[in-house]
Amino acid sequence: MDQPNRSPQVQYLRCDGIGATFTDSGLKSAQWILCVIPADRTTAYANTVPSSAQSYQHLSVSAPFIAVVPAFARVKLVNDNDPRGLVVALDWARLRETARNALGTPTCEIPSWFKAWDPFLREAGDTLAALHASSSPNPRCLAAFAEVFALHLVHRYGHTADTSETGTSLTQSKLTVVEGFIHEHIADNIQIEDLAALLHMSPSHFARVFKKATGRPPHFYLTTERLKLAQSMLSEGSLPLVDIAARVGFQTQQHFTAVFHRYVGCTPRAFRLAHHRPSDLAMRFRLDR
Repeated sequence: MDQPNRSPQVQYLRCDGIGATFTDSGLKSAQWILCVIPADRTTAYANTVPSSAQSYQHLSVSAPFIAVVPAFARVKLVNDNDPRGLVVALDWARLRETARNALGTPTCEIPSWFKAWDPFLREAGDTLAALHASSSPNPRCLAAFAEVFALHLVHRYGHTADTSETGTSLTQSKLTVVEGFIHEHIADNIQIEDLAALLHMSPSHFARVFKKATGRPPHFYLTTERLKLAQSMLSEGSLPLVDIAARVGFQTQQHFTAVFHRYVGCTPRAFRLAHHRPSDLAMRFRLDR
């Protein structure tokens, strides 16, 4: 997702690169929202400007997540190494009614501060960024994107606006979403906040319902899944330990070794010596000789 260098404007949508700042006072005073879509290796931080009118809110977001925040929020980069991504501003006061009529749903809001794992909006952001980079983007096409964003936001997140987390359980389908995300992104620096965002829960509530459903805290589950994969790689291959550590989500080989020893009872090297299974190819080579 390349960083655009223009700010095409239509009646309901404006967009700019993730490192840019919306300075239009009309945008901030109207009922607009921002959809922040960072590209890989880019982390954005959104927070309210301290004032007596708004309670302080903040969140950080990086790929593969997106975030939705009010337009008065301040969005800045945590790191500026190759910043890429898109910030889409939507006139929510107008688009909400369009989406509600199209979907036939009662009046609803979406949460004002949240991040979510949303592959659809990430794909839409890629397409919008390519359109945005055009020398003369089609206003009708941009307006259509505004409606698509609004329809998706209302359909996927609108029902959570007035729903309390109290009593929310972790169903098998929700647990499957969490497990799938962990397996797909196990090499990444997964935080409990990220897992909670998958289900639109607060981290503390997610930790409670996850432990109730599985009998284990989220961090313990995540660690054991990393170590299961590591044990498989140690048994079946010959990758260096530093590469295995990186592939299962540990930033250093030293940390990987310490955690592995704590949970498994031996070092990764000792485990490999005791459990390594030669590949079929190597076995055939020895038999042929």
